[in-house]
Amino acid sequence: MITLSITCVIIFVIMGNIFAKKLLKKWSDRLAVIIVIAVWALAAAFNLLQKFDFRMYDLLLGMSKDPQIRPELMFVEIDNKSLEDLGPWPWNRDILANTLIRMKELGAKQAVFDIEYLSPSNLAVNPKAAQIVDSAIEVQKKDVSDVVDQLASAAVSGQYRNSEILEFARAAVSDVITPGFDSLKQTFDEASYQDNDAYFAQAIQFFGNAWLTINILDLDINYDKEYLDYVGKKCLYSNVIDKHDLITKGNLYYLKDQGGDNKLGFCPAREQFMLGAQGAGFTNIVLDSDGTRRRVELLSRQENGYAGQLVFAPILRNLNPEQIVRTRFSLRLMGVTDPDSGEKKNITIPLDSHGRMLINWLNKEFIDSFRRESVVMLYQLDETERNIVSLMNTIAGFNLWDKKGNPLSYKAESASILADYGEIDAYKQFLLGKCAGFDENGTAKDGGISDAEYEDFFAARRAFFDRVSAFIDGPYFNEINETLDSMKGQLDEENYKELKAGINELYGTLKNEDEIYRSTFAEKKKAYENSFCIIGNTASSTTDLGTTPFNRAYPNVGTHANVYNTILTRSFIREIHWLIGFVIASILALGAVFLSTGKKAWYQNTLGILSVLVCVFVPIMLMVLFRIYVPIVAPVLITTTSFLVVVVLRFVTSEKDKSVIRNAFSTYLAPAVVDQIVKDPSKLKLGGDEKRMTALFSDIKSFSSFSELVTPTKLVSVLNDYLGSMSDQILAEGGTIDKYIGDSIVSFFGAPLDLENPAWSAVVSAIRMKQAEAEFNKENVANGNIPRELYTRVGINTGDMVVGNMGTSAKMNYTIMGDAVNLASRLEGVNKVYKSWILCSDTTWYDANTGENMGNIIARPFDRVRVVGRDEPVQLYNILGFKDELSESWLEAVDIFQKAMDKYLQRDFAGAGKLFVKANKVCPEDESSLVYAQRCKEYIEKGLGENWDGIMNMTSK
Repeated sequence: MITLSITCVIIFVIMGNIFAKKLLKKWSDRLAVIIVIAVWALAAAFNLLQKFDFRMYDLLLGMSKDPQIRPELMFVEIDNKSLEDLGPWPWNRDILANTLIRMKELGAKQAVFDIEYLSPSNLAVNPKAAQIVDSAIEVQKKDVSDVVDQLASAAVSGQYRNSEILEFARAAVSDVITPGFDSLKQTFDEASYQDNDAYFAQAIQFFGNAWLTINILDLDINYDKEYLDYVGKKCLYSNVIDKHDLITKGNLYYLKDQGGDNKLGFCPAREQFMLGAQGAGFTNIVLDSDGTRRRVELLSRQENGYAGQLVFAPILRNLNPEQIVRTRFSLRLMGVTDPDSGEKKNITIPLDSHGRMLINWLNKEFIDSFRRESVVMLYQLDETERNIVSLMNTIAGFNLWDKKGNPLSYKAESASILADYGEIDAYKQFLLGKCAGFDENGTAKDGGISDAEYEDFFAARRAFFDRVSAFIDGPYFNEINETLDSMKGQLDEENYKELKAGINELYGTLKNEDEIYRSTFAEKKKAYENSFCIIGNTASSTTDLGTTPFNRAYPNVGTHANVYNTILTRSFIREIHWLIGFVIASILALGAVFLSTGKKAWYQNTLGILSVLVCVFVPIMLMVLFRIYVPIVAPVLITTTSFLVVVVLRFVTSEKDKSVIRNAFSTYLAPAVVDQIVKDPSKLKLGGDEKRMTALFSDIKSFSSFSELVTPTKLVSVLNDYLGSMSDQILAEGGTIDKYIGDSIVSFFGAPLDLENPAWSAVVSAIRMKQAEAEFNKENVANGNIPRELYTRVGINTGDMVVGNMGTSAKMNYTIMGDAVNLASRLEGVNKVYKSWILCSDTTWYDANTGENMGNIIARPFDRVRVVGRDEPVQLYNILGFKDELSESWLEAVDIFQKAMDKYLQRDFAGAGKLFVKANKVCPEDESSLVYAQRCKEYIEKGLGENWDGIMNMTSK
């Protein structure tokens, strides 16, 4: 029992080993591809290919067409010029407060700050302090001057006693002078410093549609709960449907992916500023593992709702979706109001596997991307306005009278213009005073500023500058110059010239400032009108720079612009999960192997290369044409490495199989046949192909009698040498040796190597065989190696034959078969009848004697004969040799023979016989002519039947 068990185990192991080896050999290429797929699967699972995928994504994005640019999108940038003119960042907040107010006047539609305002700023010097203090001092000077004048008048008049004058002076000091100086001190204290935070907060609401920031990381800032509730109700979105809490999962993945010890949080801008803002969005941007900004989260889950990304939040306010639906790979905005057409529609924003939108970056440098306006240009516009007011004040303070002692008209007009400006400034303060913030529903507290009030304010400002222009173009400066000219004689020459030059310079400066203001205002009005403005830092010295797919140092404020542009132009990029591309590539790699197994190398290579090309060009086309991104690295690596591994594996296996084939067949197959089988081992299978070919049979004349003259050993040696020489001529012309039958050679032309003209090659081979035979006989007879010459007869025929491996799977032979083959054998034997050496059929001759070969070989027609086993007669042609190699006697004999054949076919046997004899006399080697001469003699003596048609019937093979 134990012995039986051991025997069974041994048999099982042996059989298993045999089976495993066969299976491994049969499935080696498939197993290799599976291993390749497994290796790349592990690499992809551990993100080892991620950075390469990022680079390919950047490359494909660069190949894609740039999205259109939204015309309303514009940067209001804190650039290098701004920092040079206004000082280093951070600035006093009144600068951007003035910027907002000016943007409102210029018609900007929305302003989004990419600047976090999380803490208060210090009090700053009031830029109008000097002007306010100067005005207060002038008032105090006038009050003191009036009191002194009154005291002096009382003393001089003599109406008051000294004690009364003293009492009056004390009263003046206590009631007028001391309070005046106290008031002056208070004015100085109040005017010296400005609460820029309060002013900035008012400016935010004054603009009307400004958006601030929320940081969704925990910055450890203590907020009042009531304020957070206010921000939540005002800025967060509650119409979001996220059944599977995908947004929260994406937020948590973002936190994990960015690394560090950060925690999710909710840190809005300072309450003072948020009260006047329309809303807020979060600025946090996703960085890929290589530090590049390619994607962005659009929503962040908070306690009271969902916060929108910095520009996505105002987009949502503008689009006003009825619902925001989060699905696995998209964010759907349902029932939005299209900003261009006003129609209701749905917008689907594709997301990646973690819920981020891919940004369709413009492939441009920052300066060439979106419209840009520098903050300093608005500051300079304000500065120009201040210059105009200052110049008008200078003009108003200049005193000139006419001859009657009345002030010139410019005095009243300039004072009136300045009074208007003072009223405008006061109205501005009034409007700013109405900016007490918005409630949680976005309604302005205390009513806010109405549209009519905005219009009145800006209309008054337009009227002011119109009056300034009218003042410049009016008669006032001519009036001043005429008055100065009339006073020329009363003034010192130098003083006159200085006064005259000063007035003209003042006029020129005011005119220039007015023109600068008007042209600049018109230019900026055109730029800002209805613009969506993103305010942020773009200076080269800033640290707020990041990496994009196209730039290594790109201002981060540009990220938000590209997010806005991607959404509003609907230029979304849809990312297909990497696993889908991986699976498809795996199927292609395995499919190519399965479909090409057992096929020719070109077919195998074609399928392999196609699988690679599909994985290269399909993702490229999808991205470039349809903005669909399929991670390309893993699929290309799978198909490429699979193809290379299989090629190497098959090459090694093929070389091994080729070696086996060569060793097995080279000893008894022609080298050409062996090469063909090595190239295509499938030819070893049984069966054949039918094709038009040429067969050549040769046989040695009277070989039996020759064999009696030498020993068997000598016979074999001579025969090998002789057949070797004959075979060399056949192989030299591309022929294939089928077999040797005793002293006979069976060969064919046209397989396995395709020849351009198999018939020509066969005929040439026959001629060269006879020439080689002559050399063989000359050499071997001379040295006594053979007792007499050897002569070979050759039969050639062209026709359809079957060529291939014949026999059984255990024993096969690459050979030819068919009636056309048999005819070649019969023609070889017919040579005996005609005492000729090379006979071919008409099909062979017609194929050989065509084209560029025509006339190069001399052949003469013999009879039409019926060979044994065939009813259809065959026209015989006797091949003699190359025209330029034949002797003159042979050429003359051929010509005589042809004339003789003409008479022969016309039954002029007497005339034909004479010519046949003559041909033999011209060329004694031509024994065929004597055969025909003898036949003519017999026909003359015995006569012919009535049905004689010239066809000869062969009675033996």
